[in-house]
Amino acid sequence: MANSIPLSKPSSNLQTKTPNESSLLRWICLAPAVIYDSLLFLLPLIFLIWIGFWTVDNYRLVPGFSLSNYIDIFQQFFSKSRYAYAILQSLWVSSTATFLTVLFCYPFAMAIAFVVPVRLQRLAILLAIAPFWSSYILRLYAWQTLLNKEGLINSFLQTLHLINQPIEIVFTQIGTRIGLIHYLAPIMILILYLALQNVDRSLLSAAQNLGATRWQVFWRVLLPLTRPGIVYAAVFGMIISLGDVLSGIILGGGTGKSIFGSLPLFASMILNEYAASTNLPRTSALATILIVIMVLILFAGTKFSQSNQ
Repeated sequence: MANSIPLSKPSSNLQTKTPNESSLLRWICLAPAVIYDSLLFLLPLIFLIWIGFWTVDNYRLVPGFSLSNYIDIFQQFFSKSRYAYAILQSLWVSSTATFLTVLFCYPFAMAIAFVVPVRLQRLAILLAIAPFWSSYILRLYAWQTLLNKEGLINSFLQTLHLINQPIEIVFTQIGTRIGLIHYLAPIMILILYLALQNVDRSLLSAAQNLGATRWQVFWRVLLPLTRPGIVYAAVFGMIISLGDVLSGIILGGGTGKSIFGSLPLFASMILNEYAASTNLPRTSALATILIVIMVLILFAGTKFSQSNQ
């Protein structure tokens, strides 16, 4: 029998790498985003927190590490400046504005995902985020023109004899919420649309084939499957609303009546302290408190979205 040529076996030392495991290419792709976030977000944030531990002596900043700013703030937390009530006011306004925005945007995103033809969905999303093409402050002033006592909405309602006296909307928390909803809606629609697009349509069809009504399919199948997207949209809305100042000043007048009384939003209070005081470390400490609240909201939202998954 002729000598057979043995087939060569692949060497055990040779290892193939998938594109995802190519470390050099991965770091090259990540480098621009990491550098951008580090220089324009992370470092300024760290510097802001660091300044909060400085002090002021004869109108001059004194670098160091001191808790005096935080001690002074928490001594006035429920009295004098009443920071605690301003925080509660901000949480109340931001949570209700976020809830209303999700309530409005979810059906809108459902219509784009399930009603609009696939070839037109990109155009629908483009139109949904179109408000971002204009300046936020210009949009708020446009709302002020529409909502004030002599504005278009009140004039139209009075012309139809639906109201006798103008409705006071501007310089109230209702006006603040309208501004926040208008600001949050485009990005929330996009987040919810992506969540709905990732839903396996066969699960919806299976539920209908098993006799579920449309409401049962929505409540027991679609809504639980899109819960992470809803939570992420709500977390985004809460964080943006807590840090927003323009809606509270231009449409809310800086304060607004609520169950906590007529109090400014915490972000507006920080801005007012910065404008009226030369104590930059104290203002930085107040901003750090707001950042901590936002981080806690982000952490709680992430935990909630991952539970029972």
